Order: sequence, then C-alpha cells, then structure tokens
Amino acid sequence: MRKLFCIYDIHLSTDLESKTFNISKDDIENIEKKTYGSEGVKKLKKAVNDFYDSLEKRFEKEKINKIYQDGGAIDWATVKKTKPDIYNKFLKDLEEKVTTGSRSYKLVLDLAKKGSEIKQTEDIKLLLEETDFLQNYIKLVKIKEEINKGRKYNPKEEKEIEELATKVSKQQAEQAELGRKRDKTIANNINDSLKEGENGLLIIGAMHDIKPYLAKDIQLEEIMPKEMKRGLK
Repeated sequence: MRKLFCIYDIHLSTDLESKTFNISKDDIENIEKKTYGSEGVKKLKKAVNDFYDSLEKRFEKEKINKIYQDGGAIDWATVKKTKPDIYNKFLKDLEEKVTTGSRSYKLVLDLAKKGSEIKQTEDIKLLLEETDFLQNYIKLVKIKEEINKGRKYNPKEEKEIEELATKVSKQQAEQAELGRKRDKTIANNINDSLKEGENGLLIIGAMHDIKPYLAKDIQLEEIMPKEMKRGLK
C-alpha cells in the first residue's frame, strides 16, 4: 500500500511572494486586503497558523517519505544526491521563506531535515503560464489604483493598458482548464514517484483537485482548515 496525505492550503503573501518572478509580498497583501478586507485577512492568518500548529504536531509522528508541493518544479531529491551544494542553498532559501512567516514552507523544511525527499510536483511550462497570469493581474490592479487616484495616461500607454486588460481577461477564462492540466500533471508525478509502502505529503491550494487523476492503489487522506468551505469526497 502507498498513502498520500493531501493538505489543502490557504496561500498567503508569505507563500506566493517570489524574487525570481518579481512578485512582492506587498503586491499579494494588497490583493488579499481587496478580497477579504483587513479584518478578513487577520482571521485568515489566524486560521492558517492554527491549522499548521495542528499539522506540525501530527506530522512529528508520521513517517513521510516524499513531499510534494504545488509550485515545485524541481526534483530536489535528485539534486541532493548529485549537487549537494545547490540543495543546501535551496534549504537556506526555504529558511528565508520561513523567517517571513510561511507555515507551509516551515513544515516542508522540518520534514526535509528529518529525511523526507522533496520531489518534483509540477510541469514548469504550466507553472510559468500560471505565474504569467498572476504577474499580469498584479500589474492591472496597480494600474486601476493609479487611475482611481487620478493618473492620466498618454494614448500609447492607454493602448498598452487595453492590451494588458484583454490578455488578463483571456488568461482568466483559461484558468479552469489550466488548473485541470496542472492537477493531472501533479497526480501523474505522484503516481510515478511514490513507491509501494511509502507515505507522501502533498501541500496544495484549495482550488486544486487531483483525486480524479490519482492512481487507485494510493490511499488518500485529505486535510484542510475547519474554516475552509470545500466538500471532501
């Protein structure tokens, strides 16, 4: 038997910020406030922290052979064996994420230090499509804020803004299909790399649904914050 613990995560700014893709914590926090309001963000952060408090206690006692995480496009288990210096740099990057308050990366780091292997979870091409949408969406949000503050744009800039808005609208309409492609890829990577007798841990956003694509012999246990409104089947 092989088992997968699937943690449905609530991604906060500390998880989504990225120096590589020029996505700042402030950018994500701005979107969070617009979506949930200041009080809503506080409640959300408390829910996430309470959730991970319970997860850390639970997984102190569970043997996890392999870790999977949405956004993870590198097989760090192989890098650890072939290029240990690069792997150690990766762990330091994880530690930096933890210092900013990311609870999901803290759980990953804690388990990795106990010997769990961090496996490739995503296809880089699909991930870059998702990242491009987020980058463009953030740009458009900033432009709308500037317009509301009275900023004027010249005709060339207005055309560029119109093109950006059209692109974001198109990308937004494609998100559901992109999500399905990512879910299928994630499940297939788990199907191929999680071996008989092993336990895997997947940390993934709540909008994902890998269950339809997961191998039938993998026992799935789904875990989520009690505040999250998502039906488990």
